[in-house]
Amino acid sequence: MIITKVKEGLIDVPIVKKESIIKRGLYTLTFKGKIIKVGVYGEGVNSNSYTRFASYRNKGKNIIPGNGSYKTMKVINENLNVGDTIKVDFIELPKDIELHGYKWKVDLYYEEDKLKKKHQETLWLT
Repeated sequence: MIITKVKEGLIDVPIVKKESIIKRGLYTLTFKGKIIKVGVYGEGVNSNSYTRFASYRNKGKNIIPGNGSYKTMKVINENLNVGDTIKVDFIELPKDIELHGYKWKVDLYYEEDKLKKKHQETLWLT
């Protein structure tokens, strides 16, 4: 998926296609070959890759304070020139497993922290 700065104050964030929706995982935003943001999605009941980027899509159209997506869209708007693009990559994590009557799942925030440390020199947003 590609995010584009259309004009000052307007960031085009495409809709995540239904067949591409991932329930839980990580995402990276890459600008000019460098990862500038690492994030998670899927912790809430209705949270997934679609809803996470729907929030970015709304803030990209109207960059005013209001929710967690504001800071990301504000920083992107400030650092990109009109026509610049950012590549979005989704990283699906393993599904939950049940073992000995307990449900186990990958710790999204641990995995996010590992990726942030790996790319700490290039991140615009933490």
